[in-house]
Amino acid sequence: MKKISLLHLKENEKAKIAAIDSSHNLEKRLMHMGLYKGKEIAKLSHIGLRGPVVVKIGRSILALGHNVSSKIIVEK
Repeated sequence: MKKISLLHLKENEKAKIAAIDSSHNLEKRLMHMGLYKGKEIAKLSHIGLRGPVVVKIGRSILALGHNVSSKIIVEK
């Protein structure tokens, strides 16, 4: 399995969250939104070069900032 940043996942591609490479506060905040290690995530779109990344987790659709998305490590 290949581990990459959420930013490098292609549109409409699914992967599992392998790690969140950041502070405990961000990890906790993401966990409250349903993003945690082992959870399946699908990247719907990436707006612009440094714009938000739109993802689907379960039935929820979220827009994550560029910096936050770079800290989410997924495995295909």
